[in-house]
Amino acid sequence: MEIDILEKHDNILLERTELKVKVKHAKGSTPSRKDLSSALSEALGLKKEVLVVDSMVNRFGRDETELMARIYKTVEKARSVEDDHILKRNGLWEEPKKKDGK
Repeated sequence: MEIDILEKHDNILLERTELKVKVKHAKGSTPSRKDLSSALSEALGLKKEVLVVDSMVNRFGRDETELMARIYKTVEKARSVEDDHILKRNGLWEEPKKKDGK
């Protein structure tokens, strides 16, 4: 996969870096969110847990995908900022612990 960073923005308030990325992949089916996240984290030298892929867009018949990703400083910060459904998509979701121990 060939990865090109189109835009990069540091969001100081939410302690994250926001990326717009174009990934060129081999002809065939679109890679999964997990595969794209792994390739991007490897290319940037990051742990997978701090990278959140928000959206993916693939045009019909093209071998490239544009995605929006966010890089957090810590996993805890990602869990406190991101919506639950985005965390579930990226495999970062943990069930909240109940107060009564059940």
